[in-house]
This record gives sequence, structure tokens and C-alpha cells, in this order.
Amino acid sequence: MDIVSFINSRLGPMIGLLMGRLLNRDQAYQLADWLARIVATRTNSFTLKAIRANQAVVRGLPYDSTELDQAVHDVIRNAARGYADWYRAVARGPEALTSSVAIEKHLEQSVLESVANNRGLVLAGAHMSSFNILLLALGVKGYPIQALSYANPHGAYLVDNALRQKFGLDITPISMQSLRRAVRRLREGGLVMTGIDRPDDHGENLTFFGHQAQLPVGHARLAIRTGANILVGIVKSADDGVYRIDCAPVIEPLSTGDQYRDMIVLAQKVISVIEAYISSRPSEWLMFFPVWPNLGTAKVEN
Repeated sequence: MDIVSFINSRLGPMIGLLMGRLLNRDQAYQLADWLARIVATRTNSFTLKAIRANQAVVRGLPYDSTELDQAVHDVIRNAARGYADWYRAVARGPEALTSSVAIEKHLEQSVLESVANNRGLVLAGAHMSSFNILLLALGVKGYPIQALSYANPHGAYLVDNALRQKFGLDITPISMQSLRRAVRRLREGGLVMTGIDRPDDHGENLTFFGHQAQLPVGHARLAIRTGANILVGIVKSADDGVYRIDCAPVIEPLSTGDQYRDMIVLAQKVISVIEAYISSRPSEWLMFFPVWPNLGTAKVEN
């Protein structure tokens, strides 16, 4: 088992929690940086090839550009540090979490207005910085959120989902049953959260960084079906060691009578917002699956 497989196994999160209890922030970062250097040497692994391919597109560089060597390392290091902070927060409890997260006021205002107006809100996020911190922070705040996670979770996903539930999150792997629950929740004025930047074989082709990518559209389908608004939110790291949770203005779904077209238009609008966020902080886009798997020299095969 290589180190990436180990991290993604059930044992990975358990070791992470142990280290979170034993290490201070500086020590945890030293360990994270050491692991990142090891992982970054596995240049022929599927994960590193996927990161390199994605970063090539985002940065507008050829796949074999030497500039991407550092870019890939930076992504791995940021991911490792994000996991270090996530496990330290989980191990040390809600107070440790709230002290390391700052939620921008306009995000909280949008959530509170949605709850007050009894209008559903779909929170659409990207895998930027420590996405888990966003989930935990909203859970600790006590917002009635249903989080749609990967279908058929296994290994570390199962353990991480259990940890998220301890912080008050309603984690539901995507299925027909969980989607029906999401529809009911949104129609009752509740909140549903999901990631939208991971490639999806059951998704639709959207324009992303000037190229077609098969991406999820379930968030747009839910909004069109229920009349819920969409709020695009991301997490970004700060020099003071605090993660800042930010969001774009609320997007209201438009209805023309053509639900499929309305869904595609809405999904494209949302992914364009995500694109702008990623462009501003490409090394914090922690996407480990090839978003454009057949794009020229960036072709990645599993």
C-alpha cells in the first residue's frame, strides 16, 4: 500500500486524529510537509498525474511544463496541511474549530435570510483549501444542513462522514432516497450542500476554463425543481492560520418552461463562479481526479 492509498484507507483518519491530539499546529505542519514531499515524488501515480493535468489547464501551461512541478507540490502540501487542521479541529472539539475559522458576514446573512424567508438554499462548494472546515463550521453553527456526499463511500470517506455527523451535519451519500430528502428539505426552506467540481460520469458537459468538462448538475436540478436559491461558497487559507469562508452573491434560478435548458444555464453560471475562485488561488484547488481526462497532452488514464 502506498502512502496515498494509506491516507484514503479507514486507518488514515484514525492516525490523523491521533496526531491531531498529540501535535501542536507547527508540529502538525512539519509532518504534513514531510508527507507532501514524499507523495510529490510519486510522479507516475494516478493522483499526481490528475493534479498535474488539472493544474495545466487552470494555469494555461503545457502538461510537461517544469512550472507544474512546483504547482503539483504546492497542491499536495496545501492538502496535507488542510487535513492536519481538519483532524486537529475534530480531535480538539468545537472551540478549536471556531477559533480557526472565520465566516464572512455576507455568507451568514444569506443563510439567515433564507431560513427567515422559508426559502430553500443550495450551498454549492468547490474542493478548495480545507473544504471539511466549511462543513464543520456550518455544522457547529447549528444550521439545518443536509450534505450530499459521494455515492457508495468507502475507506476514509466512511470515517470522515462519521466525524462530520458528530458535529451536527446530516451527511447523506447521493442516492434516490437522499435526493428525495433534499427536495423535501428545500421545499420546507432548509439548506442542502454539495460539491460541484468533481468530474461526474452522470453529469453534463459544461464549459470550465474554456474546455468541456463532464460535471455534476444535481445542485442546479434541485434549485430548478424546488425554487431554491444557490449560494456558491469556498474556503481559503490565510496567513494568520485562520480559514476564511467566503461566498458569491446568491444566484436565483430562472424558469423559462424548459427545465433541462434552465438547469444547464444555471449550472454553467455556478461553475463560472467557481472558475473565478480557482483562478485566484489555483494551488488551493484540491482536485485529485482528472477533470479533463482526454484533453491533449493532459490525458490521464487510471
